[in-house]
Amino acid sequence: MPAGLKRPIGRPRNPQRGDLILTVALQLLGERGYAGLTIDDIVARARVSKTTIYRRWPTKEELVVAAFDLLPELQVVDRGGLIDEFVELARQYIRALHQTPLASVLPGLISEAAHNAVLAQRLETTFMRRRLPSRRIVVRGVERGDLPAKVDIEMATELFMAPLVQRSLFANDRMSLRAFRTMFEIVLAGIWQVHGEHPRTRAKPARSKRLNRG
Repeated sequence: MPAGLKRPIGRPRNPQRGDLILTVALQLLGERGYAGLTIDDIVARARVSKTTIYRRWPTKEELVVAAFDLLPELQVVDRGGLIDEFVELARQYIRALHQTPLASVLPGLISEAAHNAVLAQRLETTFMRRRLPSRRIVVRGVERGDLPAKVDIEMATELFMAPLVQRSLFANDRMSLRAFRTMFEIVLAGIWQVHGEHPRTRAKPARSKRLNRG
């Protein structure tokens, strides 16, 4: 160790233990919801001490949001057009609902955030980051002429994502890509109508073989 530097007190943190704690917290969050999740339950299932948990996450809100962030984030895939890219985003979202605890975790967190200001503030930061892919699709849509140049980017992003969020919370048995495509097309047509314009008639760029396989 270089001269003048003091050795940290205690054992160095084990990243694998931290990952285990978050994985267990996410599992329990899906099983019992926010209100039913206790640190004691995490301690028992992960076989760690409370000190280990609180050293990393001083509050339950911090721990829960960190656990939520284990869930995969949506990725923008270039499909050559706004509608196709939002359909691909919907495909990823549906996969996450089926393959991760998202479907059971998200409603509970939103409900708790309604009367837990600390959790609401931390979730807002996470949700803002997670909506960046959909915002990027809207920005690309403007650049390609799929959307009016003067469209409100934030409002358009919210309108395109609203069907996904609404159905995942209240009708997750009706997560159909065909239905979402129709809703995205309705949103797109409405945006053009509000702006008193019509979509430009243009040839769509040819897709690469790699994209066709996706």
